This record gives sequence, structure tokens and C-alpha cells, in this order.
Amino acid sequence: MTAELPGFQRYQLAFTARLRDPHKQPPLVGVPHERMAVYEEIVFNNLFESVSACFPVAHKVLGKRKWLKLNQAFMREYSANNPLFRKIPEQFLQFLNNADLELQAMLPPYLNSLCHYEWIELFVASSADTAKPIDIAPECDLANSKPAFAPTMQLLNYDYAVHKISPRYKPKQPESTQLLVFLNTDDQVKFIELNAVTHRLISLLQNAPLTGTQALTLVAKELQHPQPESIIEFGLSILEDLQRQGVIIGTHH
Repeated sequence: MTAELPGFQRYQLAFTARLRDPHKQPPLVGVPHERMAVYEEIVFNNLFESVSACFPVAHKVLGKRKWLKLNQAFMREYSANNPLFRKIPEQFLQFLNNADLELQAMLPPYLNSLCHYEWIELFVASSADTAKPIDIAPECDLANSKPAFAPTMQLLNYDYAVHKISPRYKPKQPESTQLLVFLNTDDQVKFIELNAVTHRLISLLQNAPLTGTQALTLVAKELQHPQPESIIEFGLSILEDLQRQGVIIGTHH
């Protein structure tokens, strides 16, 4: 099929193949090695720097050699279908999630979760904080109305304590971890660690037409708690705290 293409297209394919994998692809006929090496270095460094800037902890945890090898593998597979540099880390995540078994064996089991945790900060920071919908009232009767959350809020659920990972702490066992991330009114990305019950409460309120009391009553029922009123009282105080932090921005009419 390639042989049927015009000569300039065959040259383009050979050129880009060499850029992607200079160690395995043959050099281009008539192109001095030194000139081609400049292109190879520039293209790879741009990709490498974009990825490394988004995943500094993953970079340090893996170490220079493995991180370089991982990015070289990404370079071979990367499909540049978006002109925005900030989209490269997202495609790096997709590459990790679809990595072959050989590559997965080289990586720690928590790496995908760690990279998602690092990427979500970029995603939230670059998300347009849209104006409040017209059906949201600033007055917060959290008990009897449906709370409205910040438009950028993301609920996260990981198998590892990703926010604790560092070169000095590399988890050996899974640890269920729930987090909330949002962009506050000062355009700062904030993370909040949650417990499983609070994560469930926010998920219910986010995805179902429930008031605070209704959602908490359902949570108490799921927990089979003997005193549901205590769950409701405590849960409302949690919602009030989320309101003070700017996670809850009002209530739906």
C-alpha cells in the first residue's frame, strides 16, 4: 500500500517513522546524520518536556532511565491529532492505560493512578469555570434543597494513596483513596481528601435529584445505621464545611 503513494508521501512517512524511533528505523537516504539528529532531538525533547512537566512525581518515582524509556515508547505510539500541547499529557494517560504487557511489567502497579492524579490538576486548571446556571440560588438550605457544586469539581477514587506517593514512599499494597478536586474562586486548584461515606454522599447529590436530607437518609440506610438522625446531622455539617470551602456554590431551585 505504501508503494502506491506519491514519492513525497512515502518520504514523509519514512521521515516521521525515523523521528518516532531513531534507534530502529533506517536513516533517510541523502539526509546527513547530523541534520536528522537535530530534528530527532527537537521533536522528542518537546514531547518529553510536555509530559515531564505534568507528571513530576511519576518522573521522580520511576527514575531517569525508566522515565526516558517510557517516553520513548510513548513517542513511538503517540498520534498527534491535536495541536494543543496541553493535550499531550492526556494522550500519555491513554497510552499508559493501553500499554502492552511487556511495558506494564516494567512499571509499578500504582503508576497509572498516580499519573491520573497529577494530570487532573492540569485538567481542572484549564477547564473553563462556566457561569453559574440560572437555576442556582446562592442561599444554601442544604437540608431541604439539592446542593449545587462548583462546575469544575471532580470526584476521584483510586486504589492507591496517590497523594502520598513520592520517591521516599512507594506503596507496596493498595489503599482505597477518595479525593475531591475543584477550582476555587481564586482560580486555585484545591484537593480535599474524603472518606468513603462522604464520597458516596457527594456522588449521590451530584447524580440524583436529592436534597441533602434525602441523600443522607439514603446513606444511613445503606450503612444500616441504628441512629440515622445522627448521620443526617453529621452529614449536614460536612456539607456546610464544603460550602465554606467553595465546593458547594449554592442550591438548585
